Amino acid sequence: MSSSALPPRPILVRLPNWLGDLIQALPVVSAAAGNPSRRAILVGPAGFGPLLTPRFPSAEFIPWSRARRFAAAGALRRARPGTALLLTDSLSSAILAAVALIPERIGYAAELRGALLTRRVPRSGPSRTGPRVEEYAALGRAAGLLVGAAVPRLTALPEELRTAGELLQGVGLAGASYAVLAPGASYGPAKRWNPERFAAVATHLATRFGLTSILVGTQEDVAAAAETERMAGGFVRNLTRATNLSALTGLLGGARLVVSNDSGVMHLGAALGRPTVAVFGSTSPVWSAADAPWVRNLYAAYPCSPCFRRTCPIGYGCLRSIGPEQAIQAADELLAADP
Repeated sequence: MSSSALPPRPILVRLPNWLGDLIQALPVVSAAAGNPSRRAILVGPAGFGPLLTPRFPSAEFIPWSRARRFAAAGALRRARPGTALLLTDSLSSAILAAVALIPERIGYAAELRGALLTRRVPRSGPSRTGPRVEEYAALGRAAGLLVGAAVPRLTALPEELRTAGELLQGVGLAGASYAVLAPGASYGPAKRWNPERFAAVATHLATRFGLTSILVGTQEDVAAAAETERMAGGFVRNLTRATNLSALTGLLGGARLVVSNDSGVMHLGAALGRPTVAVFGSTSPVWSAADAPWVRNLYAAYPCSPCFRRTCPIGYGCLRSIGPEQAIQAADELLAADP
């Protein structure tokens, strides 16, 4: 067989490290993994595997961790990808691609890594001033991918819905309508709306619509969820730390409404097409909001925001300026439009 007839070498897609960013990158991931003429290798946090593997069975998933950033280099050399598409801006991701001897390395020139890239994709404007889904799409197109619609979409799989159903049965909500509330945010306090306000929303959803609210989150969200539960009482069920990504996808896929800080839960709920109320603090809805008719983004545009800080030295005015009545009004509008 001549070299011109050989199949193209695989394309490696270095996935983002945060769940919300992964959801925003899904159109690019889909374009890479859905290309029948070129195999895709997806590299990212191990926790993403249950979400991606059943949806992209033809792609190889290689787990990555911060603790062992370059451990995958040997496996990547053996896989011999011809192109590395770096959806992260990190220096370490460019080093991994270079150490793995990948000849073409495409990404944005960030963190002093420009010399390690063979193709530096120019941004359309300063970082964080345009939609992140479009930033990812531009990278995908630079790698020759046919990136489709900019709105990320997912459908909950039967197994995910079944697992969620078992969790709901365990808290006495089998077959019941429910909302999902995510009062935490792993990024830091500057993204976390007050638990008292989440509790006010949960109380309203229960008294007006008969919806019990499911609290979800990770270890970092335990305190915020516990405080919300204390104030909302029987109107909520606390499943914080009780879900993996598959179960969370199933829970969100079956929810009447999602209320969340700017977090992975917000992006996942929106991608699943669920009516979603998103609360923004230090981050920017221009950059990271889910842009869909079934999403309401609450943002105070405080004088110093968006600052993108994890903590605030002056009292979190951007979050305090968003009252529970704003989220309640947004929830009422979304529920009325989605009978």
